[in-house]
Amino acid sequence: MPNIGLVLSGGFAKGAYQVGVLNAVREYFNDGKVRYISASSVGVLNAYAFANDRMDVIERMWKNLKFTGLRSFAYAYMRGPEITNVIDDLACGFSAEQPYFYATYLNISKMKLNYINLKDVDPAKMKDYLLASISLPTLTRTVNISGTRYADGAMVDNIPVAPLMKHPLDYALVVHFDPNNYLFENSYFDSKLIKINFFDEKIIRGSLAFDKDSVSYMIKTGYEESMTIFDMLFKTGFDDIEAVYQKIKFLNDLRGKKSFRLTGDVVVSNMNKVLKKVIRSKI
Repeated sequence: MPNIGLVLSGGFAKGAYQVGVLNAVREYFNDGKVRYISASSVGVLNAYAFANDRMDVIERMWKNLKFTGLRSFAYAYMRGPEITNVIDDLACGFSAEQPYFYATYLNISKMKLNYINLKDVDPAKMKDYLLASISLPTLTRTVNISGTRYADGAMVDNIPVAPLMKHPLDYALVVHFDPNNYLFENSYFDSKLIKINFFDEKIIRGSLAFDKDSVSYMIKTGYEESMTIFDMLFKTGFDDIEAVYQKIKFLNDLRGKKSFRLTGDVVVSNMNKVLKKVIRSKI
């Protein structure tokens, strides 16, 4: 059985697309094949629901969200009952059989990026960690956990592939919303990545004012596009790894010119930007 990873980026309201992707993943990989997960921002909530078989809870959240504008979104996203009630419903511990689960955090106390494996977290503190994963620096308050202040790490690393590099992956699904055709870290690692990238100009412009029709469209599109990719990649099964790699290369080459992305470079550059914002604000 292959070792499969999953990476979910942050994306504000565009995270509804990930719900559709995860529904397809659950349908296609329904016997625990996904063994390693890494996520940022709202991707943490989506992936956590997936890992704990609570997709019904997260899908209901997305369909009930109502917000317009950045400030309204920030309040609803961080303090509104639609989110906090969902976190109450989702929060629990991990069993030994569940996947490794890395969430991305900005450690405000030490001004560094942390990838925290939530399997190692005290279940009594899981709500705080989930809330911290969507705490938007400069817009909402940070979350104090055992004396350390944490916030959403997506501003520093929004496509957190790095935690999966230390595991024996055969391939990994990477879901993000950046229009660039990234080559992640190195050619060998990149050859294992199945990239599912949604970029719709109309939806992107309206990403902070989703109505129910837009959310439903995103969920439906995420499911359909993912199933099309999976049907193509795994038509002959999951275990012929070399055949899957050849098809991954074909799909990645179709996306055009590649933009090289090194996690270390991204983290340093984005951390400098965040530091400037932190200095000018109170968080």
